[in-house]
Amino acid sequence: MKKIKIVIADGSNLFVDALKIILEKDPEIALMSGASSGVEALRNCINLQPDLVVIGEVLPDLTIVETAREIRRSVRGIKFLFMIKDGSSDMLSLLGTMDSVGAVRQSCDIPEFLTALHSVMKGERYISAEVIEHLKNPFFKERDGNDPLEHITQREREILYWIAHGMTNQEISEKMFLSEKTIKNHVSHILKKLDLRDRTKAAAFAWKEGLPLIPEDFFTPSKMN
Repeated sequence: MKKIKIVIADGSNLFVDALKIILEKDPEIALMSGASSGVEALRNCINLQPDLVVIGEVLPDLTIVETAREIRRSVRGIKFLFMIKDGSSDMLSLLGTMDSVGAVRQSCDIPEFLTALHSVMKGERYISAEVIEHLKNPFFKERDGNDPLEHITQREREILYWIAHGMTNQEISEKMFLSEKTIKNHVSHILKKLDLRDRTKAAAFAWKEGLPLIPEDFFTPSKMN
């Protein structure tokens, strides 16, 4: 029987350890990693390619939404189970873009957590009544579900990240250990893929999508495709 590969991410080590104890008892689950920050969760998901990531809302560097969006851009087909503590309109929007997703309150009991997890792995949507009440708004509304950054590569996202932080092609080439010509070619590809006219528009677009909010230590040469 193929096991479900799972990564857990939350800023509370106690919370992560408690979830590990629960999940290790399930014979259908292969627990791959715990992560105490958003950047660590991103790296673990890229490196380990899990089936599902459980994300809590207490991350020291990124919000739960920023972390989930970047993981979706980097790991195709990954599923999510969110442990909601406070919630936000951004969380509401993110849930609305996913067909197979789980969201429970961080205070939920173990049976509900496991029910949500297995529902998501079957391709179902599981949003607890407490989450719906907490977010105070129906999220089953029409959305196109498109992520504008979904179709650019990890390396292109890094270049766009540095563009958004005001770097020139030469500065980016030095940062990424690539030739300036290579960077120029990547910038052209980014502009074409995103249907943008120039790098100023690209920088504004990146900020609109929240890309520059990711801590820069996530982008290292060893992680690029």
